[in-house]
Amino acid sequence: MFKPLSNSCSCSAGCCESQKSNKKVEIDFLYLDLTVCERCQGTLSNLDEAVKELAPILEAAGYTVIVNKVNIASPELAVTYEFVSSPTIRVNGRDIQLEVRETICEECGDLCGTDTECRSWLYEGEEYSEPPKAMIIESVLKEVFGNQGKPAAKEPYELPENLAAFFEGVDTGGQKATLPEEQGELPAVAFVCVHNSCRSQMAEAIAKVLASDVFAAYSAGTETKPRINRDAVDVIKELYNVDMNSTQHSKLLQELPPIDILITMGCNVECPYLPCRHREDWGIADPTGKGKEVFLETAGLIREKVLALKERIAAGEL
Repeated sequence: MFKPLSNSCSCSAGCCESQKSNKKVEIDFLYLDLTVCERCQGTLSNLDEAVKELAPILEAAGYTVIVNKVNIASPELAVTYEFVSSPTIRVNGRDIQLEVRETICEECGDLCGTDTECRSWLYEGEEYSEPPKAMIIESVLKEVFGNQGKPAAKEPYELPENLAAFFEGVDTGGQKATLPEEQGELPAVAFVCVHNSCRSQMAEAIAKVLASDVFAAYSAGTETKPRINRDAVDVIKELYNVDMNSTQHSKLLQELPPIDILITMGCNVECPYLPCRHREDWGIADPTGKGKEVFLETAGLIREKVLALKERIAAGEL
């Protein structure tokens, strides 16, 4: 007579399934430009196709697939993400091609007015301007199911000369690298609370990491504080490796560009009128002074709402 294994779960239905599905595969796509750079455009297209094929396999194995698309639009963001070459694909923090190979990119050169090199990819002995879909799929599967070991120790990060020249050229000499939101291609979403020091700042940072391909994220307040909440800064740094003290600051509503969608965070105040085509309140309690665990819960709730908002905007519902 067979007996159940000693580690079999006898708890309620769905308990073990919930534990199994707690694993995640996080894919980061980091890029300089999607408006004209054919390498970035082609890489994103191949990545999307690869993820579409991989998702059923990974989900069947209990993994949640998360894709973060981040426009590295400044030297500060390059430092935050330790960005070395455009475009970059990382799986759970590991670059799918450790060796950086680059060749001249005419489109990015036109943006900044100087010679700029973008990434090339070596796969099965051939060099490509975009990573083949098969290369991306193999890299993800190897990272998830292979024994990769610990990542090799990295040298201290310094902004590569190629990227420094690109950003300098954009700022001073070349054609301005127009961000998607500046071209009117993406709707502008503003996250608003009273002081723009905690929840709205967290929402802006999370949205820039998770939804920059669908909407442009901003935040502001009816008042300001001299600095962003320290606990909020620490939690966003821990979860997303984004230092809000370097990338964001407290702003008033009148500093915002024209806004399409207004999200109030649950301030229990009547926000001043701000022209927009859609407005909603998320009703998120202020975690200030309540400890790290509450801040982590708040960040998780904001993440869920940002991803849901992203889906609604992408589907044309807003």
